[in-house]
Amino acid sequence: MFATPLRHDFERVYSNSGQHAEQVFIYTMTGLLLKASNVPATKAGDFEDIQIKSARATVCKGTDIKAHVQQDAANRYAYVTADFETAYIMSPSEWIDFVTEFGTVTRESKANGGATKTRLKAESKVLRAWLSSRA
Repeated sequence: MFATPLRHDFERVYSNSGQHAEQVFIYTMTGLLLKASNVPATKAGDFEDIQIKSARATVCKGTDIKAHVQQDAANRYAYVTADFETAYIMSPSEWIDFVTEFGTVTRESKANGGATKTRLKAESKVLRAWLSSRA
């Protein structure tokens, strides 16, 4: 795992923090202000071979993160901090450890079928310390 500083010196266009995190990450890597991809995880990463996530993001349908990672098109995972200052880039095994530690099982809304899913918890000091101790 390694940490990389992010640039967010542009006017925010997304109210959704997950989409904004993806845009900040891609802007940092390319210098281009692009829209979030919204491509299924099984088809492609959000940026090259990287899936980009932030606090409270849904990480998989159901609870089997290992099976999800095996089907995921990504080879790396980025967690963007809530202040959009840092991205932590992880291998699949590091991502599984991270989700195991900081994921929580919730349900889709009844309107979306009510199925179980795994989401990341809200960002905390413990989560940030866990990331920085491994970077």
